[in-house]
Amino acid sequence: MASYSNDDVNATPPPQFGEVSSSSSATSASSSSHPPGVVGIAPGARPWRAYRRPPQPRPGGKPDDATLLADRKRIQFALTVTTGLLVLVWGAFFIDLQFDLEWRRFGNRPLKQSGLPGILTMPFLHGDFQHLWSNTVSFFTLSSLLIYFYRSIGLKVLAWSWVGAGILLWFSGASGNHIGLSGVVYALASFLFLSGLIRMHPHLIRVAMVVAFLYGSIVWGVFPIETGVSWQGHLSGAVLGGLLAVVWRKQGLQRPEPPVENDEENEPQDNDNPSPQTGIPST
Repeated sequence: MASYSNDDVNATPPPQFGEVSSSSSATSASSSSHPPGVVGIAPGARPWRAYRRPPQPRPGGKPDDATLLADRKRIQFALTVTTGLLVLVWGAFFIDLQFDLEWRRFGNRPLKQSGLPGILTMPFLHGDFQHLWSNTVSFFTLSSLLIYFYRSIGLKVLAWSWVGAGILLWFSGASGNHIGLSGVVYALASFLFLSGLIRMHPHLIRVAMVVAFLYGSIVWGVFPIETGVSWQGHLSGAVLGGLLAVVWRKQGLQRPEPPVENDEENEPQDNDNPSPQTGIPST
């Protein structure tokens, strides 16, 4: 925002459960009191009971066609909304440039009545091509991540970021004529990062880490370091994104519940009845 290698390995064959181990000596096999073909269990061990274990999903299972289709639609929707907004931003820039309309005078002027329209028009106005391009790349990435991973509240967060950052900036009392999309960029980055940490969902934590890796350096933009840069607009967007992350923390993806473990240690056992797997008393 501006203010004007494959090696051969000799693998050991897997054990064949239900058969006598080949490593057992002839002496131990002859002295065993178990029936032929049955492997004894060491004292203190618990027999493996597969019939009591719930079926586990196969890791890396291939998703079905319905899941792939739904995921493809979510990607298309996120890209369509983000690209549509950028088309409007770029269109406003080139129209202003072509016809020399000086639309930049309609920026956000805090605490001035003439600056109220700038709350809505500020994201469409940019000083030069470099200013527009830097905001475009950041907005495209952050908006796409927001709408894809926060499909239930993504549009609300985007709308409030678009308008709310300008409202906070107008009430900040900062002097100057503020233009640019970077206030929205800061709001989206702040929301994605803080929301991922608050919700503790694995997918959203990854998104937060990606945002921190790609845009962690923009935190310096909220300080009055560079002349001509609206650090007040950056700060307003960052504050708004953090507020939205807290207010809507209960909507959308949440931290998954820990899996319930099947504790077989607490199951009562009858040592007089033989185990169905081995035919010998359980110990």
